[in-house]
Amino acid sequence: MRIANLISLTALLAACGGSADQKSPAATSDFDVKLTPIVTDTEWPWGMAFLPNGDLLFTEKERGLRYVAGGEGAPAPVRGLPDAYTEGQAGYLGITLDPDFDTNRLVYISYSKGDDAANAAAVIKGRLSNDNTVLEDVTEIFWADPRDTAYHYGSRLQFANDGTLYVSLGEGFKYMKDAQDPKITHGSIVRINTDGSIPPDNPFADGKDGNPAVWSYGHRNVQGLYYDKDTGTLYETEHGPKGGDELNIIKPGANYGWPVITYGVNYDGTVITEKTEMAGMEQPLTYWVPSIAPAGLTMLTSDVYPGWKGDLFTGGMNGPAGLELTRIDMEDGQVVGKESLFDGEYPIRDVIQGPDGHLYVATKNFDGIYRVDVIEAAADGEADTE
Repeated sequence: MRIANLISLTALLAACGGSADQKSPAATSDFDVKLTPIVTDTEWPWGMAFLPNGDLLFTEKERGLRYVAGGEGAPAPVRGLPDAYTEGQAGYLGITLDPDFDTNRLVYISYSKGDDAANAAAVIKGRLSNDNTVLEDVTEIFWADPRDTAYHYGSRLQFANDGTLYVSLGEGFKYMKDAQDPKITHGSIVRINTDGSIPPDNPFADGKDGNPAVWSYGHRNVQGLYYDKDTGTLYETEHGPKGGDELNIIKPGANYGWPVITYGVNYDGTVITEKTEMAGMEQPLTYWVPSIAPAGLTMLTSDVYPGWKGDLFTGGMNGPAGLELTRIDMEDGQVVGKESLFDGEYPIRDVIQGPDGHLYVATKNFDGIYRVDVIEAAADGEADTE
C-alpha cells in the first residue's frame, strides 16, 4: 500500500459536508509499510505482551493464554487460568507484565468472570513457570461490579511509574447511565495496587463520593489504554455508539461524559443526547465520526518508522471507517492528524511495540498476528515488486 496517497474516510466525509472531526486532518507518510505474518494459528486474539527476551504471550477470547517462543511461529497453550465466562464479548481479555517481570515473572490478565445472571471483568495475577507452560499461584486481585450482560468489558491493563495498575472497564452496554455514577465501576478506569488494595491517593479513596478503586468515570467501553512513562500521561481510546469513538487523556476523578455528552448516536440512528460538551465533563483529544471501533493503543518510542516516533497507534475493528490501523500524529501533546493504515484489510484488536521497536498487531478474528514492516524502496533501475 502507498501511505502517502491515503486519504482517510473521515476527511472525505468532511469534504462532502458529512459529520467528521474537523480538528484532525488526514496525515500522510512518505514510505510504504506491509503486514508480515508472525503467528497464524489464532482464534479471536485479544491482548499481547512481549517478554523482555522477545518471546510473546497473547490471550484468546476462549482458549486462554498462549506462548510463542522467539515471538514468531506456532503458539503453545499456557495452563493454569481459571475458567472464563465466554458468552457474547466475554472471555479472556487484557494482559500485561509486571514491571519487575525479569525477577518475579508475574503476569496480569483480565477476564470475564461469572455467569449469565451476574458477571464482570476480573483481574488475576500469576507467575509464568520457567518453562512457559503454566501460570502458577494464580490470585484474583480485582473484580468489577457485576452485570447481567455479556457486552462491554473494557479490560486493558497498564502499569504506572509508581507501580499501581490501571484497569479499563466497560459500562455493560445497557447500563450506560451507570457510567455517570462514580460509586459504580461500570464505565470507569480503576487504579489498584498489585495486591488488590486501593492506593491512598485515589480520588475517591475514602469511599464517600465514589468507589475507592475508581480513577475516572463517564466512559463507554475503553479498549485502548497506554501509559507514557516519560510524561506520566495515561491515554485511552473508547468506543462510541454509532460514531463518537474517542481518544482521551485521563485525569484523576474526571468525568468523560458518557452518555450525557457524545459525538455519536444510537445504532438505529436515534439521538442519545443533543449535547457534545458540558461544564465539568472532559472533551476528547480527538474523535471519530464515522466509527472505527478503536481497540488497543500504543505509542511508538523507536526509530524504526521515519517520522512516526511519539505518535499513537490504535486498531480499528469495525464501523464504516474500521478495519485499519490508525496512526494518530502527535505534536506537543496534541493531535495534528490521523492516518489510516492497511485500510479495509483486517479488523485489528490490539497493537503493541515489540522489543525490536516494530509495531505488532493482532487481528480480531482468525487472521493472526502481524509485524508492521517498512518496505524498502527499490534501487534505481530496479523494479519494485512489492
